[in-house]
Amino acid sequence: MNENIVTEVRNALDQWLKAFNNNDIEALMAVYDPEIVYANSAKPIEIGIPIVKEGFTKSFAIKPKVFFKEEQAIAVEGLGYIAGQFRIAGTSPEDSSEIGESGRVVVIFRKNNAGEWKLVFDMDNRPPDVTI
Repeated sequence: MNENIVTEVRNALDQWLKAFNNNDIEALMAVYDPEIVYANSAKPIEIGIPIVKEGFTKSFAIKPKVFFKEEQAIAVEGLGYIAGQFRIAGTSPEDSSEIGESGRVVVIFRKNNAGEWKLVFDMDNRPPDVTI
């Protein structure tokens, strides 16, 4: 494992986190690979940026913020993954109450021909041992 490559993958994840926390759909989608496979535990698998974008656009109605705690990162030339815990919190548009959820996520990044790290696989679940 090359620590420089791990850092590059972490930087790509940081771009995702920043875009999400700014609720910037265009910046968020710029991190995704056109062949993204998104496996959210609450809905059927989604493939491709257009369908993933539709879901995130709807979820941005609560103005969510995500908090992330890395548990593992592994990367080799051209491919890397990060696993960790997350907590998403937002505000209900109906009554202004706080809403959110916690879980664990695994994201896989692939380096494209332009040398950019793009998110190609994103999977989360909601296990009982998440602490954030």
